[in-house]
Amino acid sequence: MEARNPAPERQTLGSWQGVSIDIAAWDGVAADVDLSIACMFVRELDDGLRGGLLHLDNALSGRLVRLRDEGVFTGDRGETLLVSLPPPTVVARAVMMIGMGEPSQWTPAVTAHAVTVALGAAVHLGATRAAFAPSLLDSGLAPSATVGVAPAMMKAVMRAIDVHMSIAAHGLAAPPSLRRWVFDVGAAGFSSAAAQFSAALGDR
Repeated sequence: MEARNPAPERQTLGSWQGVSIDIAAWDGVAADVDLSIACMFVRELDDGLRGGLLHLDNALSGRLVRLRDEGVFTGDRGETLLVSLPPPTVVARAVMMIGMGEPSQWTPAVTAHAVTVALGAAVHLGATRAAFAPSLLDSGLAPSATVGVAPAMMKAVMRAIDVHMSIAAHGLAAPPSLRRWVFDVGAAGFSSAAAQFSAALGDR
């Protein structure tokens, strides 16, 4: 009998304005959501893509790197690419890439801005479930260089939810349909990430 792959580790950290905030040990290919969001720099710091970002590029038949090489999606900061017809190997109904700019100039604020862009896209596309992969280690950044990114991401998503709820309260848009937001994390750092995200959620 063929062995089944175990379900990815997942944890609900809490909720904000009716949106459940989770973390899950999956990547942009395996994320079971309406919109799976990943990030990509203009280049990698070492030998190319790795981890979940490489997995996603492979699932898309290498077209992420190809589009970047062709200048269609360069990875400049704030640039977006929506894949509305992903192949069957991608679980999500749609995939969005967000450009991060030059990796040597990265700060937690860059990823926080990407979270804001990502949540806005999820709201505008009417997603009820969305997942966000920062793709930092996948792009060659060292773990020691990414200290502080978890609380920055959490604060950004909470602020973005507040903004869209406020717009709806003023009668300028329908209430967001988003009900679950998932931060993609690596299995090896799952417990540490959970603690950092939870602490940031509890600070508000």
